[in-house]
Amino acid sequence: MAEPVSSTATTATLAAVAGLALFPGIDAATVLGAFAGAAVFVLSSDSLGLAKRAMFFIASFIAGCLAAASVAGLLAKWMPIEASPGVGALIAAALAVKVLLYLIRLADDPAKALRTLKGGGQ
Repeated sequence: MAEPVSSTATTATLAAVAGLALFPGIDAATVLGAFAGAAVFVLSSDSLGLAKRAMFFIASFIAGCLAAASVAGLLAKWMPIEASPGVGALIAAALAVKVLLYLIRLADDPAKALRTLKGGGQ
Protein backbone atom coordinates (compact mmCIF):
# COMPACT_ATOMS: atom_id res chain seq x y z
CA MET A 1 0.00 0.00 0.00
CA ALA A 2 1.28 3.46 -0.86
CA GLU A 3 2.04 5.94 1.87
CA PRO A 4 -0.65 8.61 2.34
CA VAL A 5 1.91 11.41 2.03
CA SER A 6 3.22 10.23 -1.33
CA SER A 7 -0.31 9.60 -2.65
CA THR A 8 -1.42 13.05 -1.54
CA ALA A 9 1.65 14.71 -3.08
CA THR A 10 1.13 12.84 -6.36
CA THR A 11 -2.54 13.80 -6.50
CA ALA A 12 -1.77 17.44 -5.71
CA THR A 13 0.95 17.58 -8.38
CA LEU A 14 -1.27 16.07 -11.05
CA ALA A 15 -4.11 18.41 -10.09
CA ALA A 16 -1.76 21.42 -10.32
CA VAL A 17 -0.54 20.36 -13.78
CA ALA A 18 -4.09 19.78 -14.98
CA GLY A 19 -5.16 23.14 -13.54
CA LEU A 20 -2.24 24.91 -15.18
CA ALA A 21 -3.23 23.43 -18.54
CA LEU A 22 -6.67 25.04 -18.20
CA PHE A 23 -5.38 28.64 -18.21
CA PRO A 24 -5.96 30.48 -21.48
CA GLY A 25 -2.84 31.00 -23.55
CA ILE A 26 -1.03 27.98 -22.11
CA ASP A 27 -0.82 24.96 -24.40
CA ALA A 28 -1.99 21.86 -22.54
CA ALA A 29 0.25 19.59 -24.63
CA THR A 30 3.28 21.66 -23.68
CA VAL A 31 2.47 21.53 -19.96
CA LEU A 32 1.83 17.79 -20.01
CA GLY A 33 4.92 17.14 -22.14
CA ALA A 34 7.10 19.15 -19.76
CA PHE A 35 5.61 17.32 -16.80
CA ALA A 36 6.27 13.93 -18.41
CA GLY A 37 9.85 14.89 -19.34
CA ALA A 38 10.56 16.17 -15.84
CA ALA A 39 9.11 12.97 -14.39
CA VAL A 40 11.33 10.88 -16.68
CA PHE A 41 14.38 12.82 -15.53
CA VAL A 42 13.54 12.53 -11.83
CA LEU A 43 12.69 8.84 -12.05
CA SER A 44 15.95 8.08 -13.86
CA SER A 45 18.15 9.89 -11.31
CA ASP A 46 18.43 7.52 -8.37
CA SER A 47 21.67 8.91 -6.97
CA LEU A 48 20.16 12.28 -6.00
CA GLY A 49 18.50 13.04 -2.69
CA LEU A 50 14.81 13.81 -2.39
CA ALA A 51 15.27 17.59 -2.02
CA LYS A 52 17.60 17.77 -5.05
CA ARG A 53 15.22 15.68 -7.12
CA ALA A 54 12.34 18.01 -6.21
CA MET A 55 14.34 21.10 -7.19
CA PHE A 56 15.57 19.47 -10.40
CA PHE A 57 11.99 18.47 -11.20
CA ILE A 58 10.88 22.09 -10.96
CA ALA A 59 13.84 23.32 -13.02
CA SER A 60 13.27 20.62 -15.63
CA PHE A 61 9.55 21.40 -15.85
CA ILE A 62 10.20 25.12 -16.35
CA ALA A 63 12.92 24.45 -18.93
CA GLY A 64 10.59 22.10 -20.79
CA CYS A 65 7.83 24.71 -20.93
CA LEU A 66 10.20 27.46 -22.09
CA ALA A 67 12.13 25.44 -24.69
CA ALA A 68 9.20 23.51 -26.16
CA ALA A 69 8.82 25.54 -29.35
CA SER A 70 12.58 25.68 -30.01
CA VAL A 71 13.07 21.93 -29.60
CA ALA A 72 9.98 21.23 -31.71
CA GLY A 73 11.46 23.45 -34.43
CA LEU A 74 14.76 21.55 -34.30
CA LEU A 75 12.89 18.25 -34.53
CA ALA A 76 10.94 19.51 -37.52
CA LYS A 77 14.23 20.17 -39.33
CA TRP A 78 15.50 16.64 -38.68
CA MET A 79 12.27 14.71 -39.23
CA PRO A 80 9.92 14.74 -42.23
CA ILE A 81 6.88 15.40 -40.01
CA GLU A 82 6.02 18.47 -37.97
CA ALA A 83 6.71 17.96 -34.27
CA SER A 84 4.23 19.10 -31.65
CA PRO A 85 5.34 21.55 -28.96
CA GLY A 86 4.32 18.87 -26.45
CA VAL A 87 6.95 16.52 -27.86
CA GLY A 88 9.48 19.37 -27.78
CA ALA A 89 8.61 20.03 -24.14
CA LEU A 90 9.03 16.36 -23.26
CA ILE A 91 12.48 16.16 -24.82
CA ALA A 92 13.59 19.55 -23.48
CA ALA A 93 12.48 18.75 -19.93
CA ALA A 94 14.13 15.33 -19.97
CA LEU A 95 17.46 16.69 -21.25
CA ALA A 96 17.74 20.20 -19.77
CA VAL A 97 19.09 19.36 -16.33
CA LYS A 98 21.25 16.48 -17.63
CA VAL A 99 22.96 18.86 -20.08
CA LEU A 100 23.41 21.54 -17.41
CA LEU A 101 24.94 19.05 -14.95
CA TYR A 102 27.30 17.84 -17.69
CA LEU A 103 28.37 21.43 -18.45
CA ILE A 104 28.94 22.08 -14.74
CA ARG A 105 31.18 19.00 -14.56
CA LEU A 106 33.12 20.29 -17.58
CA ALA A 107 33.53 23.70 -15.92
CA ASP A 108 35.13 22.07 -12.86
CA ASP A 109 38.24 21.27 -14.95
CA PRO A 110 38.54 23.71 -17.90
CA ALA A 111 41.78 22.17 -19.18
CA LYS A 112 40.15 18.75 -19.47
CA ALA A 113 37.14 20.32 -21.16
CA LEU A 114 39.38 21.95 -23.78
CA ARG A 115 41.19 18.68 -24.41
CA THR A 116 37.86 16.92 -24.80
CA LEU A 117 36.59 19.56 -27.23
CA LYS A 118 39.78 19.37 -29.27
CA GLY A 119 39.43 15.60 -29.48
CA GLY A 120 42.33 14.70 -27.22
CA GLY A 121 40.19 12.57 -24.91
CA GLN A 122 41.89 12.08 -21.53
